[in-house]
Amino acid sequence: MVSRDLARLARVVTEELRAARGRLIRAGDRGEAVRDVQARLVRVTDGGTPDLPVDGVFDAVTKQAVRHFQRSRGLAADGIVGPETWRALTEASHGLGDRLLWHASTMMRGDDVLELQSRLNRLGFDAGQEDGMFGARTRMAVEEFQRNVGLAVDGVGGADTIAALKRLHRGHQSGGIGARARQREALRSLAGRGLVGTRILVDPVRGGVDPGRTGPGGAREVDITWQIARRLTAMLVARGAAATLTRGPVNGGTASQRARQANELDADLVVSIATNANDNPVARGAASYYFGTGAFVSEAGYELALRVQQAMVADGWTPDCGVHPVTWTLLRETRMPAVVVEPGFLTSPEDEAMLNAPDRQDRLAAALARGIAQFLAAPAEDLLAVS
Repeated sequence: MVSRDLARLARVVTEELRAARGRLIRAGDRGEAVRDVQARLVRVTDGGTPDLPVDGVFDAVTKQAVRHFQRSRGLAADGIVGPETWRALTEASHGLGDRLLWHASTMMRGDDVLELQSRLNRLGFDAGQEDGMFGARTRMAVEEFQRNVGLAVDGVGGADTIAALKRLHRGHQSGGIGARARQREALRSLAGRGLVGTRILVDPVRGGVDPGRTGPGGAREVDITWQIARRLTAMLVARGAAATLTRGPVNGGTASQRARQANELDADLVVSIATNANDNPVARGAASYYFGTGAFVSEAGYELALRVQQAMVADGWTPDCGVHPVTWTLLRETRMPAVVVEPGFLTSPEDEAMLNAPDRQDRLAAALARGIAQFLAAPAEDLLAVS
């Protein structure tokens, strides 16, 4: 009976993830897809709009509700329901105890998994990065918890295990002592090692059927990120790093595919290159991003983002828009320090001209290489002191 239930739940999860891919719902749209988005926003408390009409009309009120939800989830608050926002809406519908949780071939994802990881970490059972994905480390933490409280050890987050976790909840503790210790050990292993021999995956976003954004002057994101990435890769290789590109000049994969590529290559670092955009063409500046939720951040990701951001700003990519924790798929699913850098806004004529100029691309690639080198050259005490 349990095995049939698990199989049924696995099919449901697979269908939800498949539905999330490629959806693009925005202001002005009408229909059942919009109605579905509205209903999901009403159900999640951080949607912030319990009175939102579920009428299938994507109006200004719905856009504001989407933006509020996106901000609460560490996503770009553009008011458009794309794959990342749809994924977050789907996962937000699961509360701890609503379903059985286990380590399946199609990884279970959701707010319930995130809460499970958080509770285990607070109790001292190392569930790893609090990313809302039920992987092998989370399963091992569940098994260890079950052994400690005298439950049957099956690695499944069922009713008895969830009830025991809730009874033993320690709200006063900061989460993830074990996970934090493991992160800091990984940071120590990178500190002071330098570029030589370090496996770095350089990821120019877009490609394939997705050319990305197009600037007011006609420059395409897919071309700009490729030009910067290939320059950066060549510079890193020249300095002794084992640098690899995720794609060629025209092909490309999804964020999940590129994260899997990084994990299979066992890269030490991932540096993804993108561009920003805004409805207001006056918006300009550089920003860098690393994985982080409300209670959990990648310490090494933060340190790497900080150094590449400082290097870009020093090269004239201003204003300095800072470093930010986000939950984007690439950063969430990679198992090594990873950052996304956005040197400028492709929607700004000034930034577009800089991004599309070969000499500025050379300088930017050199700045990013300096930032990466500074991160890898820093002694452990410097990195850990800032964390």
